Formats: sequence, structure tokens, C-alpha cells
Amino acid sequence: MLGYAEDQGIPFILASDDAGLGCDMATAFTPFLLSFSQVADSPDHLAVLLYMMAGNCSEIKAWEQELRYIRAVQAKNSFEAQDARIAQQRFVHQAALRQLTGYRYLIVAIAEPGEECPEFASENDEFYWLIGLLDGLQAVINDIASGGHANVPLGIAAKVARGAGCLDNQKWWGVPDAIQAAVWTALSENPSHDKQTQRLLDQAIQIGLDKGVGIAHVMAAQVYWGIGDFKQVKKIIHQFVRAKNSFSRNQTYKLLNEIALLQIQMISDRLWTEATGKRTPMAKLGTFWDDTPYPVEMIDIDDLL
Repeated sequence: MLGYAEDQGIPFILASDDAGLGCDMATAFTPFLLSFSQVADSPDHLAVLLYMMAGNCSEIKAWEQELRYIRAVQAKNSFEAQDARIAQQRFVHQAALRQLTGYRYLIVAIAEPGEECPEFASENDEFYWLIGLLDGLQAVINDIASGGHANVPLGIAAKVARGAGCLDNQKWWGVPDAIQAAVWTALSENPSHDKQTQRLLDQAIQIGLDKGVGIAHVMAAQVYWGIGDFKQVKKIIHQFVRAKNSFSRNQTYKLLNEIALLQIQMISDRLWTEATGKRTPMAKLGTFWDDTPYPVEMIDIDDLL
């Protein structure tokens, strides 16, 4: 079963374009697969990925509650707003716990980030290292959003940034540089525009476009959201949507792009909901309520007669 999961099951899921099914698989299959640790070697590598996906499921639920919170505030419904905020914190708390678990499995499977770079036995090890770093970073971010109730050590962020330097930035879609930029911004006492951070993010986005994986777009959007540069956030969302054809070329990691698309959509939904009270309309991702309409050439009816 473990051999099948690693050799066939996980690659099949990663090549899927249905993030919803990937989410259901992670939440249902993780405890079943990990139960084999009672009778065989623990599938530590697989747990790194599965807990990342399960954490993303919790994040999606938290985002929905955040949208409910925004609408309740706009409607001046304090009870609804308070309830939505509590529900949001519960889900980000759950996400942080799951992602922290994934990060801890990374330590068992390969090594603890922050020290000397490990000797990766294969490309798969590099992939799981990258996913484990994302687990650690998201665990810190979500724990902060939950009020610290998951007790995720803040020092993980600095370890993740150092661990990202162990990977080839070109090979892994620009994500290592995006991780370092995100951590530098998060740890800064006065996060604001920094030329080095912006350069890293721009390079990461371009590499992601070239390689056909959009994770760096999401991380860049999160960084700019954190410093309040919503103009740049809109630009990145627009870039991501225009690049969808480029991302579709990567058949091996379709699921990662679908998850990135969901996260970009949720960032867009937050912008739309704060401005209009409703989420991004269907088929309008990449556009915004305040876009300047394109000039329309008028036709003189007399010319048609």
C-alpha cells in the first residue's frame, strides 16, 4: 500500500486538475495511510504533502468565514461579524496544526531546516523538502491569524528561510526565493517596499511563468497584501490569470496550480467583497470593479441603412 501510494497514488493526484478532490483525498486518506506506521515504516515523506493539502482544506473554510465577516461588518451586524471571526480563527487554528504536523514530518523524513543543507537522495526528496518548508511557513502565518493558539514556534520562519537556500531556485519554480522574500517581510519590524524583496519576487514570478507553476504568484500576492500594496496585489492576480495557459503546460503538478488558482481567487474575493459586498463574479477573475472600461467604437445606425 505504501509503495502504491508513493509510486502511483500521489503522482496521480498531483497531476489532477480537481483541487476539491485533492482536498477530500488528503483529509480522508491521511489517517488511513499513516496507520500503516503501526505495522511498517512510517510514510513520513507522504505525510509532509498530505498534511499540506489537508491544511489547505482548512484554509479554504477559513477564507469563507472571512468573507462572511466582511459582509457582516458592512451590514453593521456585530453578532454575525463576531461569530464569523471566531469561526475563521477555528479554521486557521486547524490549518496551523495540520501544517505544523507536516513540518514535523519533514524533520523526521529528511532533516530540520536551518542547519546544514541535507544531502538529497533524489528529486523527490527535494520536492518534499520544498513542501515541508511551505508547511512550516504557513503554520506560522496561520497560527498568528488564530491568535497563537496552535503554539507554533515563531523561530520556524527563520529556519524555513535558511532551508529554502538549499534548493535550486530555477529548478523549483522560483519558490525558494519567494519563501525568503516572504520571511524577510514577515520578520521586518516595519514591513514596506524593499528593493531587494521586490527584485526577488519579480524574479520568482518570472521563473514560475517559465516553469509553468504559479506558487510564486500566490506568495508574492500575500507579501504585498501584508504591506498594504493592493495595487500590486491586483497586478499579480491579473498576471496569474493571463498566465493560465502557461501553467496548463505543466502536466506533472496540475494540482499545485489548481491550489494556487484557488488561493488567488480567494485573495481576489477579499478585494471584491471589501469593495462591493460580493465575491469575484463568475468569469471575472483578473478584473476588478474599478477597472476603466475599454472604449467602445460606436456605429452610426445610418451607415447600416
